[in-house]
Amino acid sequence: MTLQFRLTIALVAVITTVVTVAGIFAVTSAERELVDGVDDFLIDRAKSIEDLQSNAEAKSFAQRDERRSVLSEFLAEPDAITQIVDPKGQIIFAFPISLPLEDAEIKIATQKDENLSEVTRIRKSTVGGVDYRILSKPLPRGGLLQIGRDLSEVNDAISGMIRAFLLLGLIGIAIAILSAWVLASQLAKPIKRLSKTAEHVARTQELTAFIDSKDGDKEVRRLAESFNVMLRALATSRDQQKRLVTDASHELRTPLTSVRTNIELLAKAKSIDEKDKELIIRDLKTEINELSLLVDEIVNLATSTGFKSENFVTDDLSVIAQEVAEKFSRRSGRTINITSSGDSIRDIQSAAIERAISNLVDNAIKFSPEGTDIVITVKNGTVCVRDFGIGVREDDGDQLLRDSLDPLIQGIFLAQVSGFQ
Repeated sequence: MTLQFRLTIALVAVITTVVTVAGIFAVTSAERELVDGVDDFLIDRAKSIEDLQSNAEAKSFAQRDERRSVLSEFLAEPDAITQIVDPKGQIIFAFPISLPLEDAEIKIATQKDENLSEVTRIRKSTVGGVDYRILSKPLPRGGLLQIGRDLSEVNDAISGMIRAFLLLGLIGIAIAILSAWVLASQLAKPIKRLSKTAEHVARTQELTAFIDSKDGDKEVRRLAESFNVMLRALATSRDQQKRLVTDASHELRTPLTSVRTNIELLAKAKSIDEKDKELIIRDLKTEINELSLLVDEIVNLATSTGFKSENFVTDDLSVIAQEVAEKFSRRSGRTINITSSGDSIRDIQSAAIERAISNLVDNAIKFSPEGTDIVITVKNGTVCVRDFGIGVREDDGDQLLRDSLDPLIQGIFLAQVSGFQ
């Protein structure tokens, strides 16, 4: 079931409930008003008859309407049933038909207690398949006066109202369904657009399919903004993964190349003296340790949300730079000069600094002409590696700085940090 369909059902249910309650209230109120009107008529008619009973000259009243019939001192008219019950509980007059007596009404008619002279009872009864509203009132001299009024007009009016309300209700509900469907479509449109975008991203892996967060209500805009933030985070994560793989492969290539070169040299061990062999073996151990550290750091980056940085220790930058210079000089055969001045003892991450200097020297070897010198300068806690190659284009400087400041790779790629100096 779609969101639009559920919203339509909910809106139609609410509107139907409101229409039904309003219709029931209107019909009930109208019926009560009509019945109250009939009751007022019965009370007035009973009072008129009582007045005629106490007035010996009933002729003046009788002349007001040619349709009335007079029996003794009591008035009977065709618009209502008039019935007289004597003090013995016997019907002595009924026009145009007699009304059924209930036990309570017989007791009122036969009661001689003056306290019952003011008791008036109104009830509903069915006579010959017709509903009547019947008023029963004790007479001052004993007996009971009953006035009945046909409720057919009231019932017809109520039935007509019910039919009208049903028709109007059905028309209103039909209009409500159409309106609710259109309204639900408008309300669900941003959600549908978000759903289609999510499906598109899942199908194509395109992380630039952003949603316009200016459309819709506040909640929809917030949802769209959150979705866009999620897409940006995913795009950033994917970009970081790509750069991590690229940079990690670059970092691993150097020690692997060194290990391969040293192994090839050892394969020719017959022509290598013991001193050189020891240096090669030491280099192999160093490169293997470096490779192991790099692999550990890559695993940490890939399996944890944060990078565990190396502990800081007090070390001499000039000593680390000298070891790097000797290692790469033996490996490449290039001349690497080192100069040191000032205080070079600092609290540093020795392994990371050693890799940083190694990367700088390795890049200097790769991107400078054969026969040119490479100079490492250690001065007052800073290290500068200088070569005479093609250098770095200005356009690449910002990217190098962004890579170096990325928290995911700051422990591995310190060689690119321009602030290292």
